[in-house]
Amino acid sequence: MIGKLRSLTSDTLVYGMSTIVGRFLTFLLTPIYTNYLTKAELGETAYLYSLIAFVNILYGFGLDSAFFKFYNKENRATTEHVFSVAFTMILAVSGCITLLITMTNTTCASLLDVWSRKAGMGDIVAIAAWIAFYDALTVIPYAALRMARKARRFAMTKFAVIVVNVIANLVLVVGMKQGIMGVFIAGMISSIVGVFLVAPEIAQFLRTRFDTSLLREMLAFGLPTIPSGFAAMMLQVIDRPIMQLMAGADEVGMYQANFRLALPMMMMVTMFEYAWKPFFLSHSSGKEARTLFPRVLTYFTVACSLVFLSTSLLMEYVVRMPFVGGRFINPIYWSGLGIIPIILLAYFCLGIYTNLTAGIYIRKRTKYLPIATGVAAGVKVVLNLALIPLIGMWGAAWATVAAYGISAFLLCRMAVKIFPIQYEWRRMLILIALTATTFVVANWLTLSLSISVAIALRILFVFVPLIIFALLFLDDDERNALVRLSGKVRRI
Repeated sequence: MIGKLRSLTSDTLVYGMSTIVGRFLTFLLTPIYTNYLTKAELGETAYLYSLIAFVNILYGFGLDSAFFKFYNKENRATTEHVFSVAFTMILAVSGCITLLITMTNTTCASLLDVWSRKAGMGDIVAIAAWIAFYDALTVIPYAALRMARKARRFAMTKFAVIVVNVIANLVLVVGMKQGIMGVFIAGMISSIVGVFLVAPEIAQFLRTRFDTSLLREMLAFGLPTIPSGFAAMMLQVIDRPIMQLMAGADEVGMYQANFRLALPMMMMVTMFEYAWKPFFLSHSSGKEARTLFPRVLTYFTVACSLVFLSTSLLMEYVVRMPFVGGRFINPIYWSGLGIIPIILLAYFCLGIYTNLTAGIYIRKRTKYLPIATGVAAGVKVVLNLALIPLIGMWGAAWATVAAYGISAFLLCRMAVKIFPIQYEWRRMLILIALTATTFVVANWLTLSLSISVAIALRILFVFVPLIIFALLFLDDDERNALVRLSGKVRRI
């Protein structure tokens, strides 16, 4: 078992590395934005990009999923036909809508309530529409790369787009002081570069023939996937538009800046997700899965405990570090640091949800996944509407925890009936309790200490739950594995 778990760890690093590096580079834009944008501008950026995310789902019409279904690696002509129909549909519809938004950009900006600036927000809305358009043009080419199993080219293309975006932001926002306009121009530049990078796939598969009957078949398959995609996206970003409308752009800016500081847990969950599906499908036999999967979830909780404590206890010192434009995070955002532990908890719940999908996929009952996601999305909307007027961004943070927690709970109830597994809930709850207690005690003990002493103590506290867990709550196999591992370390 230990060897298989070691294999999972290795796969996690391999599958997730390009995505993690890319997301980290994107994360570095957060401190830049806090130092070069106003709160309102940062809030409007988060708000408009959340709308772009929803627009991208609409522009895709579920045709990427349909492309996967109709793709035929044995028949090049069929693949070209399917590619051409899907790409042409997206190009035509998204192009017409983008032109319409461009011609009525001032009206659209007014309807979207993005008027913190006296002038120019209409132009920014138009640029945002073009970003969504260029992103839509890459949906089918990226699907073709995935189906052709060109993983390296897929990853490098995505990574290159992120690098271009970061460089363009440095030039326009930091160098030329263009503010929010610079952010969206940089986004459009990187999106255009993305289209150029997948141009070889477009040239390879795009043909002039259009088939309305095939389009109807593809839409019949793809359109039903849109609600599920919408629900998943609502879980991620619906709080920004609601907060924009109910609390204003300044509150969204404060929320966005501190929400992004929970990146370490998001990276942990993302890396795990990349490796988990191929891992559990490779070890899906009943007896093996029922002993292996619970242990995976327990060890995932151990890793998340380390990430939670290291991030929540040390982030208030990280934000003070020097960075481009001032501090790593501008001091005007420090009053919102308290939401970071809440968002970390939300990502942990998402990680549990990800783990529990194993039985659903193994038994091919994926129809239950949209149920859990849809209910959780609805809960998040309701809680945001109820809590944001009362407690602002804190309400949005707790709504996120509730939504991911409910999705994990619902999936657990479904999964244990479909694929019965005895998870190690007792050990997990003990570890969670140890982590929560350590967090409270560490904050209390270091409250009035100097920064250097407080940092040293908090670093030690990060490992307290792990040490207690290792001393009191491991079984014999785990203790023997630790002994063997410590022996290898000493020999090195």
